[in-house]
Formats: sequence, structure tokens, C-alpha cells
Amino acid sequence: MRRLVTLLLVLWAGVAQASEWSIDHANSRLGFEATQSGAKFSGEFQRFEATMRFDPAALDEALFDVTVDVTSFDSNSQDRDSTVAGKDWFWFKRFPEARFVTERFEALGDERYQATGMLTIKGVGRSIELPFRWIIDGNTATMRGDVTLTRTAFNVGEGEWSDGSTVGLQVDVQVRLNLTRVSAGG
Repeated sequence: MRRLVTLLLVLWAGVAQASEWSIDHANSRLGFEATQSGAKFSGEFQRFEATMRFDPAALDEALFDVTVDVTSFDSNSQDRDSTVAGKDWFWFKRFPEARFVTERFEALGDERYQATGMLTIKGVGRSIELPFRWIIDGNTATMRGDVTLTRTAFNVGEGEWSDGSTVGLQVDVQVRLNLTRVSAGG
């Protein structure tokens, strides 16, 4: 019996498990780019937290669970920033957070991956695909991903803003993370 337990422990230890990573917020960015009156503008969400478990050898164990404080929206325009707080846009009072939780990962080759998960903004959940590059260097890693969202799919920019004539419908989201390994997978 003791040999069986030892064998099971050895086999379990050999199963790949995803490493857990901590975000270096001082050197990371969750940014966006959109258009207003035909001109591009960019900004970022200044506050976000995430559980990040990832190992290229254990994609079935990987998880990104990201919570974004949408009230930290900063587009370098006080007028625009105060407008998005209202009911037609993010409606900060009712929906102060957005969340992205992964459901599966796919290896695309050359340190490129795709995460499929549920993005919920303003109470509306939609499945999205986030292509990204994950480069590990010892106990640090970088993640670079980009995805284009249609803001009205999440009821962001309703009413007079919904046709895209003043503020474009497409929003390019840029994920630029520097990470430190918290725990190594098995």
C-alpha cells in the first residue's frame, strides 16, 4: 500500500501545473485606442487586478481572471472622462467593474497563444478571443495582447452615442503586462 501511495505522489508531482504570476503594476498597462470626431485618442484603465496562472506546458491549467476598475478610465480629457461615467457609457454608479475570465487557451506557435473567455462590461457578458504573446525569462514574463471590441456589444455608448458618428464603434484594447512568478507549477 505504501508503494502505491508513493507511486501516486510521484505521478501527481510529474503532472504539469500552471505557474502563478503577479503583475508589476508600475510597469504594466491596460490601454485602449478609439476615435472621436474622426480623430484617434488613447487612454488606459489605471486600476486592475488579476489572477494569472499560465505555463505553456499546462494550458489546460491556465487561468486569467481580470477585474478592471472602470472608474479609473483615463483618456487625458476631463470632459470625455466625466462623460463616460454616465448611464449611456460605463454607468460607474451601477457597474464600477468589468471582468474577463478565461475558459480555454490555445497555442499558436512562436510564444503566441489565444485565450477565449467571458468579458463582462456593464452587466453584458460576451465571449471574446484574446490573442497574445507570452515570453518567459526565468522568474519574469511579459504578456502583450491586442483585441478589438465593438463597444455597443456591451451597451457602452448608448442613446445618441450608439450610431458611431461622433465616437467610433471599435475600441482597440492593448494589454501590456510585466509579471513575476509567484509559484512554480508542478
